[in-house]
Parts: sequence; structure tokens; C-alpha cells
Amino acid sequence: MRIPPRDTVSLYATAAKNTLGYFGLRTHPPAVLWVITKRCFYSCIHCDSWKDSTPIDEAIVAKIAGELAAAQTKLVAISGGEPLMIKSLPDVVAKLKSAGKIVSLNTNGHLLEENVEWIVDAGVNNIQISIDADTPELHDRIRQREGSFETILRAIDRLKNARRDGLPRISICGVAMKENLGRLAGFVDRFKAVADDVELQPLHETPDWLMTAGCEPLAPRDESLLRDDLRNVMARDPRFATPYYEAFTRFLFDRDSMKHMATDHCLPRIFNTLVIQGNGDAYICRFPLQHNVVESGLSAAWNSSERWQLYRMLSRDGCSDPCWSRCNIHSSSQPGRAMKSALGRVRK
Repeated sequence: MRIPPRDTVSLYATAAKNTLGYFGLRTHPPAVLWVITKRCFYSCIHCDSWKDSTPIDEAIVAKIAGELAAAQTKLVAISGGEPLMIKSLPDVVAKLKSAGKIVSLNTNGHLLEENVEWIVDAGVNNIQISIDADTPELHDRIRQREGSFETILRAIDRLKNARRDGLPRISICGVAMKENLGRLAGFVDRFKAVADDVELQPLHETPDWLMTAGCEPLAPRDESLLRDDLRNVMARDPRFATPYYEAFTRFLFDRDSMKHMATDHCLPRIFNTLVIQGNGDAYICRFPLQHNVVESGLSAAWNSSERWQLYRMLSRDGCSDPCWSRCNIHSSSQPGRAMKSALGRVRK
């Protein structure tokens, strides 16, 4: 998700206040990734969210929304599973927007068309839509839902026609996997004309977090094809010529070598982002904090000793099971390295 300059300044100002935590002061998370449910009605071959049958507790949803509205948090990214399955979502978003939050929704797009009116009226800032191929045939096969591709594109058209002042911004995110190998450049070309932004992230399995398990993994013989595909992407669109995309092949084929590189790039994001699961459990990235925001409040989780212990552990040891998820990776390693140094010198 790329944030417009005005919102970026506001978010960075909130992040600046968060650095006071280095000196033992209580702060609030500048950004929250709220995994509002892990349930989803798609049966994508690369994701097992469809196996989740945890009931959606609207009372817990309302409690978490209240905690977020009352906090000094600036950005709330609502993800899943499929968040548009939450019946109270229009009320949740309205509450967050009335509290001045930047709100982003991550969706598979299937229910988007019927929700366009309230999304626009509420002033949602960003919609990220998951699409995994540049053709209907391949996308629908990956999603295991006939007609999915056309349903999503029809919803995007309606949203573009309805939005006001360019809001919400529309981004499309695809997962690079064996099934679409060799087609990433075509994917980017296809959707640059459809959305405001196009992003990619590599498929990988991260315990207790990404819930990906169902498709054939990339093999060593696929490395050169993926590298060539990414080179084509970066040559056609300079926005992709970043360390994040340059490290795709290293991550997928030499992941063990990245435990320190990953933390260099992720610390600025995870230092400023709290993850809240549907039941209220609080995480930093995929690491549980042993706090629940429904039971003890958002501030207790964010200002916990467990959070700072995690940062120190990652700074010292790196991440033993690194991810390369777009939501966690800063484009430069320099801020993360500076933060490692500061953690060693300033924080208790």
C-alpha cells in the first residue's frame, strides 16, 4: 500500500512521537494491522484461510474498534481472511473515520461491488485487492472460483466510477508463485491501467501468520525464470526497482541467509505497527505479545515489556524464520540499522 504524501506526513509525525518509547514514555502504535477475521469463502490453492471456522464475534469487533478510535493511532489497515464478511464493518469504518483515522481495507474483491456505496461515503482511504494472475482462466483456477476474475474487475470499475477526489485509492496485490511464474511482467502491465498501484509479494509459509500451504513450492530450477521475470518488471516500471523486489529470489531460494537482512528492513515498520487478531490478541508481525486488547486494552499491549524484549531479540539475533511481506518491509536497510544501535544504547 502506497500512502499519498499528505497522509504520509501525518503518519510520520505520529511515528516520531512513538520514538519517545525509547525513553520509557508510554506511546500509541502509529499503525495497526487488524486481522479482523481469518475466515474466507474462497478456496485459493495457495492459502488455507478457508479452513478457518472461528465464529465472528461482533461484540469483540466493536470493542476493538472502540480501542482503536480512542487511541492516537493514525493508520488502521483492516485485513483478513475477508473483512467484507463482517456485517458491522460499515459501522466500524465510520467510527474509525470519525476519529480521524486513515483506513485501508484488504479484500479478495468478490463482495466489493455490493459494498461500493458505503465504502465511498465513509471515505475509506485505500482498498487493496488481491488478484493472482493476468488472465481470467489462470486467476479463477488459482482461486478455485469460476467467474472470480470478472467479478473483481467489474467491482473495480464501479468503485472507480463512484469514488470522490480519488478516494479510495485502489491497489492490486498479486502473490508470486509457481502457477504464475513467468507472467509477473504481464501481470503488472495488465493492472497498471486498472489500479492506482500494483504490488507483488512472494508466496511463503510462515507459521501462525500467513496461513499459506496449498500449492506446489518453487523448485531450484525456477530461480532463473523468476529472476528474469522480475528484471522485466523492474525494467518496465521503475517503482519496482527497490531492494524489496531485488531480494525476492534470495528470499525464496536462500531464505536462511536473510535473518539479519530481513530485520534491517522490517524494524522501522514493526516498530510502528501493532497487529491485532480477530479475538483481540496482540502481535508484532507474527510474534505474540501475550496481551489481548479486549481484555487489557491497546495501550497495555503496545507498551508491554514483551514488545521491547522482542525488538532487542530481533536486533541481536535476527529473525530465524523471516518473512518478506510487503506490509512489513521498509525500502531501505539504513533506518533499521540505526534503530538496532539505538535499542542497544537507549532503551532499558
